[in-house]
Amino acid sequence: MSSFDLAAAGLLTARPFDGPGWSVEWQKSAGCSLQLKRRRWHVLSFYPEAEVRIARRSQVKSECFQAECGSLGLYPARTAEEVEWLERRVSALHIHIAPERLAAISSALPGVRRMPSFHDPHVARLTGGLYELMRATRQETHAAIDIMDQLISVLAERYTTFELPNDQLIGRVGLNSLLDHMYGSAAVEADIEGLVALAGVSRGHFFRAFKSLMGTTPHALLARSRLELAKEQIRTGERLADIAQECGFSDQSHFANTFRHQIGLSAGAFANWFDA
Repeated sequence: MSSFDLAAAGLLTARPFDGPGWSVEWQKSAGCSLQLKRRRWHVLSFYPEAEVRIARRSQVKSECFQAECGSLGLYPARTAEEVEWLERRVSALHIHIAPERLAAISSALPGVRRMPSFHDPHVARLTGGLYELMRATRQETHAAIDIMDQLISVLAERYTTFELPNDQLIGRVGLNSLLDHMYGSAAVEADIEGLVALAGVSRGHFFRAFKSLMGTTPHALLARSRLELAKEQIRTGERLADIAQECGFSDQSHFANTFRHQIGLSAGAFANWFDA
């Protein structure tokens, strides 16, 4: 394990699996916080190794609770929240699911209930399977897809609701549609001028509206999305020069500097931490 200051690095995640309408993110960090102005998709969190004390503050309420080993949390899309993990070491799985995936199964019920801490043995077994796949040296993408199909079916059957906050517009396009161009593999080809043209507004209006809704600039979000694509390639040992090119950075130096600035440590230290 490398000797960098994990507490200073903050929230470390890797996202090896990305499928149609879902992605799976592995958190491995010290105590840290995250401020969300808007969730793109529903999030199912799973705490597989040890209990974690968590503080959550939303527009509706504030709460602090212990997430026991094996416990789950479910949080709806398009909501805002501040989260703080309060332990020295945190390991969690965060599964992101598009409302459309649930609606396709659950007779057009696209929302989910907000449940900060709950137990469901069936859901825990499925999420535990995903967690073990992430920890494996060689990841089985086909196995992850099979587990996700089962998991989405269970959530659609047990935890959906009519309630889903309305999408918000920037010009003539919904924010969710814009975000679809800025996450995942789409982020590699995305450019700001194209997004401005899609919205049909002035550049200044686009930047002001985007930052008001998302809490960050379009440039910063695109950079972060490209880094998310790069993280798992780093962890599996791909050359940094190849990663920079594949993930939309101008060159290896630009990639390395952006990674250290946004993530808080070097790409090599990140790889060592997740391999440890």
